[in-house]
Amino acid sequence: MNKYKRLMGNSVIFAIGNLGSKLMQFIMIPLYSYTLTTSEYGKVDFLTTVISLILPILSVDIFDAVFRYALDKTDNNKVTFNTSILFSLAITVISFIIAILLQLSIHTYPIMYAEYVLVASLFFSLISNYARAVNKIKEFAIAGIINSIAMGLLNFALLYFLNWKMDGYLLSMGSGMLFAVIYIMFACHFWNELDFRSYSWQKLKVMLKYSTPLVPNLLAWWLNSASDRMFILLFIGASANGIYAMASKIPNILSTLMTIFLQSWQISVVEEYDSEHGKRFITNVFQVFTTAVFVIAIGILTFLKPIFHLLVSPAYFIGWQVAPFLLLSIIYSNAASFLGTIYTATKKTVPIMYTTVIGAIVNIVLSIVIIPFIGIYGAAIANIFSFALVSFFRFKDIIKANKISIKLGQFILLHILFIIVLLANFLSKNNILPISSGLISLLIIAVIDPNFKRVISIIKSRNVNLN
Repeated sequence: MNKYKRLMGNSVIFAIGNLGSKLMQFIMIPLYSYTLTTSEYGKVDFLTTVISLILPILSVDIFDAVFRYALDKTDNNKVTFNTSILFSLAITVISFIIAILLQLSIHTYPIMYAEYVLVASLFFSLISNYARAVNKIKEFAIAGIINSIAMGLLNFALLYFLNWKMDGYLLSMGSGMLFAVIYIMFACHFWNELDFRSYSWQKLKVMLKYSTPLVPNLLAWWLNSASDRMFILLFIGASANGIYAMASKIPNILSTLMTIFLQSWQISVVEEYDSEHGKRFITNVFQVFTTAVFVIAIGILTFLKPIFHLLVSPAYFIGWQVAPFLLLSIIYSNAASFLGTIYTATKKTVPIMYTTVIGAIVNIVLSIVIIPFIGIYGAAIANIFSFALVSFFRFKDIIKANKISIKLGQFILLHILFIIVLLANFLSKNNILPISSGLISLLIIAVIDPNFKRVISIIKSRNVNLN
């Protein structure tokens, strides 16, 4: 029972740390939609998408290696910390030189502001992962709050009052993370651990041996989850990408909530993987996780149109039509992420890589074929198929390892109810049918699916029995 309590308790703390910035971005949707044109938002989304691609490649995903090795009680954390910091500083110098050269030749995009976000993201990922691994959970949560408040205030100041457009958007994002890094360094006394004499070339090689196979995986994952922006930009244009990016903001609520849980789960699965009841633990958590994903997704679908009416300007409203398909792709991507953490427990990262690569290839092929014909819908559909395939291969592999099982009836029921509410949104010209079908679907899940009560208990932060 204690392991379940700890998992849920950590999830609540990680929620405090992560929900702030994500919630702030959600709150900022009206500000973004009224201060940035669809073309401007399409361009700035393109830059942040490229940053998410470049970051793990330049850093060789060092921040994930820091988390995994600092989590080991036998590891010398001071050596791990200083080795990763010095490596990241070298990466910063290299990226800064590249950014200057790019800015000299590209004048339509704020490259140097994007470089600022890249460096801030690198050190925020590194320091926050280290804080999580050494059990500085409270400080991690407070840093998330600082990040969100700083980003929100700067967004209003730079976008609404100063009208800095794309520059203001990127400056706000980078500064929020930078303030959070400064807080963690002081609050956790990590400044006292800084000693570059503790740098170890041998430790760096060990860490990179762990993280290097994750880079192709992250690249492939980026192709699965973010390359759609590139193809939309290529085939349709920046305005269409802006609408698509804005449409993804609301479905990303689901992704944000599940990412918070997965951060806590990543710790628990490492601790319980080889235990006597490891398979039952993983299976039970996965079933509750699946129900929670669909309940939240159906809840968003139920009030999708009113949410779009309330939050976005008329120029972006058409994006609601692609949002249901983005929701389904996020469901599958979260399932794939959950299963991917199980590989992390064994430090065997190669299977993560090849399953993601398969999905990426499918995504690229479908995007190239479909997007020119059906536009932004094609991008969402390509994501659905690719993430579903990744989830399938990972699940099949983990079943062979005898570490998980599945209740097929639960999966089928949840899919049927989701599709019903999806169709209701397109078949109805008003909000009556989507809302009524959504509420009925949630009621059916509450009555039939035993995991629903566990989901409600988690939301209320009560003790949960998953046995």
